[in-house]
Amino acid sequence: MKTVKFGTRVFRPELIIFDKDGTLTDFRKTWVPILDKRIEIIYEQLKEKLQKKSIKTLKNEIYETFGILDDRIDAHGPFPYTPPREDEIIISTILYKSGIPYYEAKRATHHAIEKADTLLNRVDFTVLFRGVRETLAALRKNKIKLTVATADQTAMARDILKSQNIYDLFDYIVGADQVKNDKPDPEMIFKTADAMDADLKKIVMVGDSIVDMEMGRRAVIGLVVGVLEGGVATRKDLEKDADLVIDSVRDIIVM
Repeated sequence: MKTVKFGTRVFRPELIIFDKDGTLTDFRKTWVPILDKRIEIIYEQLKEKLQKKSIKTLKNEIYETFGILDDRIDAHGPFPYTPPREDEIIISTILYKSGIPYYEAKRATHHAIEKADTLLNRVDFTVLFRGVRETLAALRKNKIKLTVATADQTAMARDILKSQNIYDLFDYIVGADQVKNDKPDPEMIFKTADAMDADLKKIVMVGDSIVDMEMGRRAVIGLVVGVLEGGVATRKDLEKDADLVIDSVRDIIVM
């Protein structure tokens, strides 16, 4: 196995698991437009029943609940972590508190989530962080197994990775639809380790969020690395469960 430098830390990984949004790609540029479109669709369906509430007011309520605060996203809020099925529950609950029967709110939200994904091609909003492709290619060239563990749906994750010309650099992808328990439960790591026949002590988890770090710690793997470039969590947030924190994926270098 090749030696890899993660910032100031040297390790010999058999397998590196990467989070996707916020680690490889820009989380905010992808997901905020999707959420805005969901809100727009919901409002068009329910505006007559929302007791004269404006779309701006509804948007502010949803933003606040998800932890989208002015120009930043709260690292401890739901937005960086929740898969679509949990987004549906959160938004439906907000609508219920606005006077919409819960079953109706849930139906409208489910429709909006599905329709937003058809109206907006998320691939068009995906921005790969600088240097990611080159870093992954160098790791792959040196026979290090690479995988993705994401809260996104697996099929969509594949499409996004293909659009950025990095899909072929990965050996395995696990999305929220393939596990019973979402991050920070370590199920994604255990599933990946089984699929890749990898020793947990030789696995590295690389992610930008608190739940990525906790997932890695709970799996008791070889190394847990936090990444700051995603801009969701602070260094202090990540250091609680990370072995170290680096500025970006570019700081992962094959020696």
